[in-house]
Amino acid sequence: MGPIEILFYTVVVIFAFIGMVRGSNRELGNSIIFMYVVAVLGFAEERGWSERAVQEIANIFGADPARINELVFVTIALFFVLIIVVTYQGKTFDFSGARIPGCLGLLTGFAVGALNGYLIAGTLWYFANEYGYPFNLLTGGLTPTGQFLLGFLPQTIFPSAFYWAIPATILLIVRVIR
Repeated sequence: MGPIEILFYTVVVIFAFIGMVRGSNRELGNSIIFMYVVAVLGFAEERGWSERAVQEIANIFGADPARINELVFVTIALFFVLIIVVTYQGKTFDFSGARIPGCLGLLTGFAVGALNGYLIAGTLWYFANEYGYPFNLLTGGLTPTGQFLLGFLPQTIFPSAFYWAIPATILLIVRVIR
């Protein structure tokens, strides 16, 4: 398997093309939800809620305490992926109005889709790194590029999860006003 940043770039590019096809009006609705989820996961991590909740569940079912990191990662990843699937399959905060025509419309859809891909891949990568790459997700060490990119993941780019809620709230207010 190649370096983890190749997977990161691949996910970003795939979602960028999805954004180009769906258009920026629809992708911005997903961006709102993803930013809020990144903020909520950040708040939960800052306060240790995820680890405590999974620890309690593991105690109830008698899980191996040495595997708590794996359980926390799986819980967070499944929760996040479930939200991604539901968001793309269901109704979102659609920014109604006419699609931006031509190349500018394609480029804005591509950019907003790339933002969504960054939020998705970056969040999953951050939590995989945070919990020690459980299940041997990373067999070797990080490349220098991977180590550099760790500083630019959604949860590390801002010092507090609160900063992801601000742009999401602004977009939500703009959506409600329209």
